Amino acid sequence: MKKALLIALVNIALLALLLAVTEFTLRALHIPYREDFTPSENALARFDDETGWSYIPGLSREISAGTGSIRIAFDRNGIRVPAAETLLSPTAPSVLFIGCSYTMGHGLNYEESFVGKFGKRVGNSYQMINAGVQAYGTDQALLTLKRIAPQFNTRVVVYTFIEDHITRNGNYDRRYLYPEAKILGTKPLFVLDRDGALRLARKPLRYPEYRNSYLYDLLRMKIEYALDLQPPYPVDLTKALIREMDRYCRERGIAFVLLNWRWTEEDFDDFRELTAARIDTLDGAPEGWASMMLPGDVHPDENASSHAAGLLYGYFRKTGLLKGR
Repeated sequence: MKKALLIALVNIALLALLLAVTEFTLRALHIPYREDFTPSENALARFDDETGWSYIPGLSREISAGTGSIRIAFDRNGIRVPAAETLLSPTAPSVLFIGCSYTMGHGLNYEESFVGKFGKRVGNSYQMINAGVQAYGTDQALLTLKRIAPQFNTRVVVYTFIEDHITRNGNYDRRYLYPEAKILGTKPLFVLDRDGALRLARKPLRYPEYRNSYLYDLLRMKIEYALDLQPPYPVDLTKALIREMDRYCRERGIAFVLLNWRWTEEDFDDFRELTAARIDTLDGAPEGWASMMLPGDVHPDENASSHAAGLLYGYFRKTGLLKGR
């Protein structure tokens, strides 16, 4: 018995050593997380212990976009502004835009984005607060809403939804979706409790603080790939996050608008039970709408921005929001 126990202990120790060496080797070789490139959102951002990442305050830079370049500028809150010298007023009636790269205006100068074009149409009626951040999900947009709205005289909130947000909402470590990307840290993860209540289950962490196993992640990726398993697609969680946006705004007398950016009829549109006001970009979409993207990219071009801005302006006029400032 003693000999058998000793053999078992030695085998366990050898197995533990083998696992430790394998883990160390994978980390040293950057497997499965290769960090081959830095996504644009991380090149302009810093780690944020609430949302995962946010834009660097006061950053003003010219960056390459397609065959040319664009100017990017952020204010002291990391909000995109038309120019570095732009000062946002905390008292002016404001429209707060939240969402991802579609809201931020990826690949476009400020005036070419739908936020910039909408701002030009409404003139002095409202101040535009563009708090969109590339690669954000609904969860990060909700946290941004609660952080930024109280800092301004926020009268309207516009959340731009794209179907990719559903997958992002079910993800905690963005490297798992993009193993080749160099990312700043994990992101927040909300869950629904048994009673359907929304709860923040995990907060963002810098990677040196994140205790994950490269070996486990690699094996999980291989198994999921072999079985053709898709990433989590939490529709109910996404709807709960949007309902929380709507509730937060209603309790503060803020109008909430959901801008559902769809390119085709197949894109997600199951929001029937939500009470939030909704705008669908397919409404009155111009000919060639589905191809109005930046060259070699999947983001809206200036023509698409004009259509979205027009829909939003029409909604503001129809509902009296322009008069109710």
